Parts: sequence; C-alpha cells; structure tokens
Amino acid sequence: MRSGVQTFVGAKLAEARQARGITSRKALADMMRRAPSTVQRWEEGDSFPEPQALTELATILSVPADYFLTERIGNAGPSFFRSFAGALKGDRLIQKVRLMWLQDVTAVAEHYAYLPEVNIPNLVNGQSFKTLRHEDIEDIAEKARAHWGLGLRPVVDMVSFLESIGIIVASEEMETDRLDGLSRWGSDERPYVLLANDKQSFARRQFDAAHELAHILLHRDVSEQDFEENFKLIEEQAHNFASAFLLPASQFSIEVDSAAIWELERLKARWRVSIKAQIMRLQRLNIVDRDATTRLFKIYSAKGFASKGEPYDDVWPLQRPSLLSDVFKTLIDAGQISKEELRHDLPLLPHDVESLSGLPAGWLSLDTARIVELKAAAPARRRSDEHILGAQIIPIKRN
Repeated sequence: MRSGVQTFVGAKLAEARQARGITSRKALADMMRRAPSTVQRWEEGDSFPEPQALTELATILSVPADYFLTERIGNAGPSFFRSFAGALKGDRLIQKVRLMWLQDVTAVAEHYAYLPEVNIPNLVNGQSFKTLRHEDIEDIAEKARAHWGLGLRPVVDMVSFLESIGIIVASEEMETDRLDGLSRWGSDERPYVLLANDKQSFARRQFDAAHELAHILLHRDVSEQDFEENFKLIEEQAHNFASAFLLPASQFSIEVDSAAIWELERLKARWRVSIKAQIMRLQRLNIVDRDATTRLFKIYSAKGFASKGEPYDDVWPLQRPSLLSDVFKTLIDAGQISKEELRHDLPLLPHDVESLSGLPAGWLSLDTARIVELKAAAPARRRSDEHILGAQIIPIKRN
C-alpha cells in the first residue's frame, strides 16, 4: 500500500499551484527542495505526500490543509475569457481557478441562506452558435429584456442585475490589463462571473458584465475546444449582444437627436453606456456611416477620452458585487454562526474568501462587535421609496 495521506487529491494540488501563479511543477518542487518528479507523482495521483509535506504544501500555496482532501463533484462548463487572445496563459489559469473557488465559497453561503434562483431563459433553443446571425443576436437581446421585464429602459447597474437573476458575481484585482472578465456555468447549474477591477470604470464594467451575460445565454453548450477554435466569432457575438442589450435598437435610435459627441455624452448619463460603445452602436444600427464613425472617433481622441477617460468616469463609483458579502454579514449579525465557525466551514483561507465575496480585508479575522441594547426611541419617520430601492433581504436558512 502506498504511504502518505491516502485521501490527497492530486488535481487540487495542480489547481492551487496554478491559482498562485506557479506555472510549473519544477518551480513548486524547487520551493520545497524536492525533485520535480515528486510533485508530478502527487498531482497525477501516483503517490501521496506525507503529513509534513501536506502541511508544507498548504503553507506555500496559502490554502487550508484539508483543501487537498476533497474532490470536485460534477462537470462545469468552459470558462469564457474577455480578452482571451491577448491574455497570458498563466493569467488565464489563475482566474480560471479563482472562478472555481468562487463556486466553492458560494456553496457555503447557499448552505446557510437562500440565494436568488437562477433565472436564465433558454433563448437559443438548441441552435448552434455558428449559425447565429446578427439579427438573431438582436432578437435574443430583445427577448431577454422582455423575459426579465426590463422593457426599453436603461439597466442602471448590470452587476446588481446579474445578482438578482441568480448569477454569482465577484470582482478582483487581476494584476493584468489583458483580462477584463470571465464566466462559466458551474457544476451546480448556476452561472458565475469574475470581473477585473484593474483600470475599470462604471461604463466599462456595465459592458463587461453584459458581455459575460451574453456568454451565459448564448454559449452554454459550447465546448472548451470550440471556444478556443472559434474565439473571434464567439467574442463578436458576445460583444454584439452586450451592445443590443444595453442599447435596445427601437428606443436608443429614436433618442439620438444628432450624431455629435456632446449628444452621446448626454445619452451616456441616461443609458450608462460609454460614448465609445455608443458610437459603435450607431454604426451597427446604420444611423451613421463608416466615414461619420471615423470622424466621431477622431473627435473622441482629440478630447482626450481615449487616454484620460470619458465624462462621468471619475464621478460614478465602480459597481461592486454584494450578494455574498451580504449573506456572510447577515449570518454573523443574526447570530446564526460565529466568525470562527464560518472560517471553519469555508474551503479557503480568509484573504481569498474576503476577496472573492467582496468582504473588507480582515473582516473574517475580526471579532464580532458586542451587541448593545439601545433605549426605546420615538418611531422614526418612514423613508421614501427613493431611499429604500435596491435593498435586498437575505433569507437565512434556520437549522
């Protein structure tokens, strides 16, 4: 019988190594002062590390030791990367694993609370992505808006909208400007989206979130191989859907009084879509021709929008996911569980959980504030609906 920790899962070692940007087995072996063949055998399941080596792996890779002792269950869909072509392979591997980790953290949240049900309609009806035409994408975007009751009004916060229809969203610093985001269907039949915080603006995040929604709607049955072989087509479809979803043709076209930059600035304030994306939408809708598009982009560059940012970019705060952080905070505030118990249940160390769930750094390590009993006061005046819109009630599962 082979020695070592028999329940060790080699695939989880490869996963953690990639998550930490250690691109080769040799690099990890050098850090442990072991032979590369030893790490190879661990990852491929031909041998198991001894308890001391397991502890060393957990320390180097900054994960709990029991992280390596649980296999993944079920098959998830491929990960769709925004800016896949220009991204380095190592960067893609890191974010691909973090997207899997997001599902692990969500499983704990769902154990304690009822998350929004997944509300993703089947609008492709088995049609191959290779046969989708431009008019099909426009039609799907229109049907998606109708399904979610959005009508023809602007979607003022795409991140909150995605969370409301059962998509789990996280945002992190990816330490690269070559990735904007990625998404996948999880093995739990729930979609997951991870967005980059690097060099982001409100309007850009709107488009990136809509782009990932397109992958979730249009490309659920696409294989990893199909994605790599047809990347340009798949990304173009996601881009076109995002544009059509954020700027519905029938409404946006009638609101454009003139194809002028100042007019697009006004429309940006209403639709929450960048001026650059609006210019591309105007051309797609044949409201302006190619020459007019070129002139608009020259004016766009002359105003410094490409290098210094567009109007409102320095005013609108970046949208942040809040669902998971709301769940964990509610659990603690309700006294349903202690932070110590929560840390024990979570499959990752606190800094990873905090980053993926949008919790403040150090929150999981801080003691819960003592409960202070307040004196009774006169009833406060009821706030207007304007101030309570967007509040979300997190229903907690009772043991």
